[in-house]
Amino acid sequence: MTDPVNAPKPLIGAWELVSGFYVGENGSVTNYENATVKSIKVLSEKKFSFVTTANGAFYAAGAGDYSIEKDLYTEIPSMASEPAMIGQRYAFQFKLEAGTWTNSRWQAGVLVESEVWKRVA
Repeated sequence: MTDPVNAPKPLIGAWELVSGFYVGENGSVTNYENATVKSIKVLSEKKFSFVTTANGAFYAAGAGDYSIEKDLYTEIPSMASEPAMIGQRYAFQFKLEAGTWTNSRWQAGVLVESEVWKRVA
């Protein structure tokens, strides 16, 4: 049986956000469940796209290129609802186990974002 993390493109498909949090520049923490954040992310062989709502209203969307190197998943948006996101590198340590994809993004040794996704297609 092939190890899905070491497969060439183990994340191709559609994913639904289950839980997570984000630490803002001012240090405030947004818990996705408390803010009723919902998101769908779709990955093809080379591209990703996502759309996110919070409290039942549009929050963000983006699309672009992604890469996987060992346990590092990196997105570079070429389109985004927030212009500051365009061209940025968002690198996540990731783990894939039984249809659950877990991401952790660090900056200067501090965990600034954590996401848990479940495969929906």
